Amino acid sequence: AYSQNPFRWGPKIRREDGFMRLVWGLGTRAVNRVDNDYPRLVALSHPHLRPDPSAGAIRQYSQHLVDILDLEKNSFESLPIEDILKPDYPDLDLIASVDQGDYLQDIFSGSVLNGEENLVITFNKLTKDKRFIKLMRTALFHLERSYGQPVDIEYAVEILHGQTRRDYRLNILQCRPLRQLTENLMVSIPEKIPKEDILFESNWLVSDGKSENIRYAVYIDPVAYKEVPDLVTKRELGRAVCRLNRKLKEENFILLGPGRWGSVNLDLGVHVTYGDIYNTKVLVEIGISDDGGRPELSLGTHFFNDLVESRILALALWPDEEYSDLDWSFFRDSANSLAEIVPEDAGLEAYLRVIDIPAVSDGRLLHLYMDGEREKAVAYLGQQIT
Repeated sequence: AYSQNPFRWGPKIRREDGFMRLVWGLGTRAVNRVDNDYPRLVALSHPHLRPDPSAGAIRQYSQHLVDILDLEKNSFESLPIEDILKPDYPDLDLIASVDQGDYLQDIFSGSVLNGEENLVITFNKLTKDKRFIKLMRTALFHLERSYGQPVDIEYAVEILHGQTRRDYRLNILQCRPLRQLTENLMVSIPEKIPKEDILFESNWLVSDGKSENIRYAVYIDPVAYKEVPDLVTKRELGRAVCRLNRKLKEENFILLGPGRWGSVNLDLGVHVTYGDIYNTKVLVEIGISDDGGRPELSLGTHFFNDLVESRILALALWPDEEYSDLDWSFFRDSANSLAEIVPEDAGLEAYLRVIDIPAVSDGRLLHLYMDGEREKAVAYLGQQIT
């Protein structure tokens, strides 16, 4: 858990109320990056506000395995949750929900279950309990005040059973300064950046972070993407991004493209998975208003957990609205290095561009600074930062 929340996926989220990862069982799955398994991400200012509230996304981005100590074998084990979560499991209603297909139903009593239900770990009732949320907020607040700076804790919560209600005991296993995240929370955007050097900027839903010395920009033009004549080409664009992700793994690069990255609906955005983009430093979603309405950008919600765990910065741009701006000419007119880097994808040059930034800007690199406190993000061309 963090006393300051650097991950904002909605305008309501308050940084100062904190953030936590929550898992059932041993905490290894909250601390370590685990493929295809996810902790519950909780913004303590709005604990019910999920990055993606759809039943399918909650089901996919949930905890599927539990880490335990097997006392009979005297060994550490990772087991499927259904091996342990049964109707008589203590406090099951705080941990899981019943999968009803198109929605997830809270459990009001384990006695009404027959053991055949599909359970999904949601922590819905736990995060609705004001006593639990107040306990976490209060502990983080006092620890930050005592340390004199934002803190990162590892913790375990014990559920206590009183005569009339359940309560909680918080055990703090480790407490330390936020380190890298503290640096992100203290991002300082340089003053007096020449307007002609700014490639994009935003003043909406900005999280905290920075990425310096970016050499390549991988860009899919949102207007050209709408004009792609067939779904086959749109699918191939996602595969081409995957190939670039592998080719550029030793380089600092940024991804920019239309709409909801990761969406299975190809009309909404580029269909990629975390495994297709994990080497990028920044993912930028570009929304173009259509028929007078603002498009709904995902801000990475389909794989937001992956971005958070991997410290990939996510930023949304609406270039045709007042709080975002994009230098279209730089990304559309600069030389395209796609054919040099991945020759087999040269046929996609009309839609996919790879810009070697120092090659087209007199040796300069791209620097991105995101200040969530001021709701301001700026990406500009400058000399290498050492």
